[in-house]
Amino acid sequence: MPPGAVQARGRQIATLSVLAHERQVDPQFAALLGELAKDGTLDDVQRANIREALRDQRRASRIPADLVRAWGEATVRGHEVWVHARKAKDFSKFQPVLEHLVALAKQRAAAVDPSKPAYDVLLDEFEPDMTMARLDPVFDRLKAFLIPFLKRVKAADLPCDVSWLGAHVPAAQQREVGESIVRSMGYDFECGRLDTSVHPFCGGAGPTDVRITTRYNEDSFVGSLTGMIHETGHALYEQGRPAELGDQPVSRARSMGIHESQSLLWEKQIGQNKPFWQYHYPRLQAAYKFLADVSLDDFVFGLNLVDFENFIRVEADELTYPLHVILRYEIERDLFAGKIQVAELPAVWNAKMQEYLGITPPDDALGLMQDVHWSGGMFGYFPSYTLGALYAAQFMRRARQDVPGIEAGLAAGDPQPLLGWLREKIHRHGSVFLTDELARRATGEVLNPEHFIAYAEAKYSRLYRLA
Repeated sequence: MPPGAVQARGRQIATLSVLAHERQVDPQFAALLGELAKDGTLDDVQRANIREALRDQRRASRIPADLVRAWGEATVRGHEVWVHARKAKDFSKFQPVLEHLVALAKQRAAAVDPSKPAYDVLLDEFEPDMTMARLDPVFDRLKAFLIPFLKRVKAADLPCDVSWLGAHVPAAQQREVGESIVRSMGYDFECGRLDTSVHPFCGGAGPTDVRITTRYNEDSFVGSLTGMIHETGHALYEQGRPAELGDQPVSRARSMGIHESQSLLWEKQIGQNKPFWQYHYPRLQAAYKFLADVSLDDFVFGLNLVDFENFIRVEADELTYPLHVILRYEIERDLFAGKIQVAELPAVWNAKMQEYLGITPPDDALGLMQDVHWSGGMFGYFPSYTLGALYAAQFMRRARQDVPGIEAGLAAGDPQPLLGWLREKIHRHGSVFLTDELARRATGEVLNPEHFIAYAEAKYSRLYRLA
């Protein structure tokens, strides 16, 4: 889209948002859903479908049309201003827009449920039934483990030559290698595509039309490789959802956290551990000659290298990433509680970066301007990333217990033992079950951060040879 079309696109999106909103809040539609909810002959899937449809309808019906229009225009405008402010490394250029978006978000939250704290309402949009009361102890537990554990890892200071991480690899070659790995993971190209974009994503129009993208840095081949594995995890979830239910609410992925669990399970739990590469690494060495003298163990270490000087969330390693997310969650939580103001965000951001990660961003572009989320009004989204990592560890632990052949299958290039478990326990259920019930049925318990902590401590103690 040409830059000059932004305002026109904003009006188009606002108009479409209002039209869709009007249909969803139509009293006749609400009455039909209400009648269906009383039908005692519905089966479990049908009841869940009505539950999800009513949830969407009730939320939408409480937001007035003029606020829907204002939100649509503000988020499109917000993105455009953010792009220029980020390029200029100047938060002050974005501050008035962000203040407006926060004010509108508070209005939306108050309209949806005035009895709840605004941020709980915003969280619920991405993580149904999640609240600050549940998140705070989970994230506090992670901080209590990660901050001192990272200091131990940093003190280890292992000598290891990882210069190969910066080897030059043409984009076309990265594409060829990445696509072969994506195919081997079970991604169905008859119902999917792999393309290039500025920011990697997974999208599409349902289980039979799933699109994933990546980006290529010819001097950092690992980024596109792990990015493709990550997006394929999302795509496998999408392709495994119940296609027979079409576009009905119950067929959707359960939550952003569950969706992220699938991408992080493949990227981190599988794609950055030895069994997966026992099969794929010889093929990678054949394609990338500079890896000929890099052992499998050294390659796996390089994939998991902890970068203590990194400011950027999307480039963070597995150990520091949760702290990037917790920082954002705490800022959003306190912002909507009125404990901090938008003008204070740069100072608060930098102070938390120093406290949690021991580094201070040199400018706003490497600090609080790095993420697109706030420009689109996506307040409450960030926690899903780390919830996904926690669910991934919990799911993987149980999958190994249920299917002893998972590791052997991966080492032989066969993902089906693991993929079959995920299809059965997670993918095929869509949104039939609430999140806690889905986790309980799959693992025997609701979200438990101790599984991630045990996994991370064991893995990085081994990699960094900690006592």
